Amino acid sequence: MGQSYPKDRFDEAPRDLKRVGAHRAPAKRRGWIGFVVAAVITLLLVAIGAVAINVLSDRVQFTDTPVASGTAPASEVPTAAPTIDPNAEIVVLNGTKTAGLAATAISQLNAAGWEQSITPSNSTSTDVETTIVYYRDAAQEGVARGLAQALGGATIQLLTETEAPDAGADGEATTITIVLGTDYTPTTTAP
Repeated sequence: MGQSYPKDRFDEAPRDLKRVGAHRAPAKRRGWIGFVVAAVITLLLVAIGAVAINVLSDRVQFTDTPVASGTAPASEVPTAAPTIDPNAEIVVLNGTKTAGLAATAISQLNAAGWEQSITPSNSTSTDVETTIVYYRDAAQEGVARGLAQALGGATIQLLTETEAPDAGADGEATTITIVLGTDYTPTTTAP
């Protein structure tokens, strides 16, 4: 009846093999190894690209080169000369913890020729570091420069309506507001 064949390696299937008739064990899943290799290669390429960009950015300058034309290159915007305006509405705000500093600054301004009525007040902030003369109209730049010069070299800044540091006594925005900072050093004392 039947022939008997000698046993070979295919006759004995591993016990943990759940498939019938297969001669190989199922492949082990190693998908995470491929992911790690891909991630390492990606990081390496990004690092090489970053180094290349740094090296190239030092050699390549992306600046606008002027095109030859009949127009002259733009010059600096002229600044207004410091002036005194007896009609300017001025408020001096003390932005420090030093009591009476606004009155001292007004005395210094009066001694420099600013004879009009200047309103002293305290700022809502008492930790201002830089003395700034704020003005709202470009036509007032000369007046702002004159006030800054009279105060010993304060900074000036043009403001829009929404940037007002404080309002005047009547609640309206003043033409020029001086906020005294801790850098202000008076040259005269208040009476």
